[in-house]
Amino acid sequence: MRFETPIAFVLLLLLPLVALGARRLRMMLRLAEKGEVASSSISFPLPVDRNYLKAVLRERSFRVRYRDVILRVLWSLAFVCGVTALARPQYGSSFREVQWSGRDLLLALDISGSMMAIDFTIEGKRVDRLSALKHVVNQFIRERAGDRMALVVFGDQVFTQCPLTLDQNALIEFVNNLEVGMAGKGTAIGDGLAVSLKRIKNIDAQSKVIILVTDGKSNSGNLAPLEAAKVAKQLGIKIYTIGIGSNEEAPFPIQTPFGFKTIVRQRMEFDEETLRQIAETTGGAYFNARDTASLEKVYAEISALEERVEKTFQYTSYEEKSAPLLLAMLILVVIAETLGATVFLKIP
Repeated sequence: MRFETPIAFVLLLLLPLVALGARRLRMMLRLAEKGEVASSSISFPLPVDRNYLKAVLRERSFRVRYRDVILRVLWSLAFVCGVTALARPQYGSSFREVQWSGRDLLLALDISGSMMAIDFTIEGKRVDRLSALKHVVNQFIRERAGDRMALVVFGDQVFTQCPLTLDQNALIEFVNNLEVGMAGKGTAIGDGLAVSLKRIKNIDAQSKVIILVTDGKSNSGNLAPLEAAKVAKQLGIKIYTIGIGSNEEAPFPIQTPFGFKTIVRQRMEFDEETLRQIAETTGGAYFNARDTASLEKVYAEISALEERVEKTFQYTSYEEKSAPLLLAMLILVVIAETLGATVFLKIP
């Protein structure tokens, strides 16, 4: 919403005069036509008997006592509506050239069986790695207004969960629906990168970035991770890698033959060197996140990378909204005049 002529609001400075003087001025003009005068807001012909005047004042009803207040409020509201109408309120948008800042990012997330390790915390509560990753990724997405983002997940298999989009809510919904093992128990990092490259290689953008998040070692798939990195380099696509966890033991939930769930500690396979080489080959960077706080810090650092600025056109059309205000002003004037001539009519 905007006002085409906001200078009209200066007229509101006259509102006290309207509230206090307009009614009295109109009354005196009418009395002047009839050869009468006004005294104490009561009209009476000359000469006036003092005892009669006192009797009239004592007998003033509710309508007489409050007529000036009500009528002044009505006239004041009508005046405000008229001034606002003169300011020409408009709803809509404009057409102009603007600079738009954003990034093209593809998130390649590992959802293999190892993401069940319970060695992360959120607000003091211990959670598995995938839950922590969801929490941080959702926050990362919400802060990416103007960025186009896509989502690829991998385990033994690889799926494109969401193509490049500006719809943050849709992307967050896809992230929230991720489950450990839905793409298999293994870790096919090379295949995950291959599908990710396929999704963004033909995008018309100066900067194309893949953010690879994994907690394991590539043990499945047809393409070696470093071979995929070489392809990415040829295509001019940078890969930022994030390694979750370490080679140390981590608590891991399992189900016993009797159907009970228990926690055991298992040593996790973690190929940090390969992740580092993937990033260096493509001109990206490698980050290690061993807890939720460090994972959040990693995404904060990535937020400062790969910004692109483009020019685009913004179209806006405005629609005048003065008519309803003018109608409201007319209705208020009619009500005030009607009440003044009927309910609040002054009788000497």
